[in-house]
Amino acid sequence: MPLEDLRDVGPSKPPPLLTPDHLRLLMITGPAVPSEVEARVLQGLMGGVTAVQLRDKETPTGTLLPLARRLRDLCHAHRAVFFVNDRVDLALAAGADGVHVGDDDLPVDVVRSLAPHLWVGASADLPSTARAAVEAGAHYLGCGTVWATESKGDAGIPIGVDGLRAVAEAVSVPVVAIGGITLERAHELAGSGAAGLALIRGLWDAPDLA
Repeated sequence: MPLEDLRDVGPSKPPPLLTPDHLRLLMITGPAVPSEVEARVLQGLMGGVTAVQLRDKETPTGTLLPLARRLRDLCHAHRAVFFVNDRVDLALAAGADGVHVGDDDLPVDVVRSLAPHLWVGASADLPSTARAAVEAGAHYLGCGTVWATESKGDAGIPIGVDGLRAVAEAVSVPVVAIGGITLERAHELAGSGAAGLALIRGLWDAPDLA
């Protein structure tokens, strides 16, 4: 897969173009001890995951930093990209490729000003919020929740495939579908305009992750 060599991107350089190929299959980490997280991410990368997002809202940033750096190295070794959820400071310290922010995190334009070399993703479930996020500088959008999910306690009301399609049609940046996605129903998203899929439990709890 023709992914840019992200290790050549420095703090003073803008990130390269973020393409749908980068976001075809985004693995979001679930709750686990660091050694298990690392092992599961490696299995995912070997199975074809194109991006990994470290999502951990509980562990202190300093404690999480060594794991974040190891995941970054694993991703780059497999020509995948590495994002951090919410924590801009951790993304910067770990040398991540990007950071994903939600409604309660720092605004997209502020993150862009703090870290102009990082890709910035934002959450959106309506065309209006999607357009606002892109105008603020978001490089991609996470859209959902598409279907009901237990993976995120703060997930909103499911928007369905039609809601996902409306967001994808409203913006020009890649849109990643998230929320309740399983291997069995992923095919239902064909034709939605989504660049890729983001899974937590759909990958994390799989007996044969690869």
